[in-house]
Amino acid sequence: MAMKKGSIISWLLFFVAAYLLYSALYPDEQQPKQEQAGKTIQLILRTSKGDYWQNVTMGAQAAVKEFGINLHVSAPTDEGDVEGQLQTAMQSLETKPDAIVLGANDDAAFEPFLKEAAKRHIPVIAIDSLITSGATASYIGMDNYLAGKEAMREMAAQLGGKGAVAIVAYTKGGINGKLREQGIRDAVAEYKGIRLVDSQPCSDEYSICQQTVSGILDRQKVDGILSLNTETSIGAALELRRRLAGEKIKLVGFDSSPELLELLQENQLQMLIVQNPFSMGYLGVKHAIDAAQGQQIPNRVEMSMEFITEENMFWLKNQKLLFPVVQ
Repeated sequence: MAMKKGSIISWLLFFVAAYLLYSALYPDEQQPKQEQAGKTIQLILRTSKGDYWQNVTMGAQAAVKEFGINLHVSAPTDEGDVEGQLQTAMQSLETKPDAIVLGANDDAAFEPFLKEAAKRHIPVIAIDSLITSGATASYIGMDNYLAGKEAMREMAAQLGGKGAVAIVAYTKGGINGKLREQGIRDAVAEYKGIRLVDSQPCSDEYSICQQTVSGILDRQKVDGILSLNTETSIGAALELRRRLAGEKIKLVGFDSSPELLELLQENQLQMLIVQNPFSMGYLGVKHAIDAAQGQQIPNRVEMSMEFITEENMFWLKNQKLLFPVVQ
């Protein structure tokens, strides 16, 4: 069975790689056949790196094909470059887009941008990260505080309600990371047998996160690890594999990537909590078009969270979630 699952993952990853290569070599083929000169949507992402944001972009491009609008995409290479992303957002206002879809790196820093956008009557759709420092037309994303609480509950179930748990946060986690960690900390109170023994941040490099986890495990006995994004989850799983502790120490992570799915199949982690970035990108552009046309849109679109395990990762609905290119 493992060989069969491994071959399926390999085939899907090959398909995704081939699609992305084709997109890079023949970008014109990815444009709508009749691009309307009317509506222009600006999509500002948190970073240009990573499968997650590539999937958001793919969803946005699917909306472009369906609705025939102009889409401009921009993103800093460094997820922690709040100033760079804010500068890009402010500059985008000068191009007079009909609406802006924003996956913000920070909340408070974007207050002047939101004020200026409102002054110019340009609707802003927040995706992935909830923004509270100013008015947005809508928020599309997961409830990250609730996701943190659910992560703790899943960990408690894995440990039978008893054990020492560590958090591996990420230094550039911004709004989402803070909400997830707060949800975890608040949920701990529900389990008398669970103790939070450590919380350490790490960078966006897998190897650094692996070293961080190694330090946590050297300092104390740990029964479970909660990792809050792709990089921390990969780093934690790699360290558990190095120590041959993948089944002894439970690991619940966030997000997905080809590397994480391979590690999940190897039982180096027990669960991934993921949302649908493809749908987020699509809905972000769709609602931006509606807002630009003066239509009423929902002020919040809650993206469901899915709990991916080695047992259910090959279910059809989860394959579409994890490999959106095959939709």
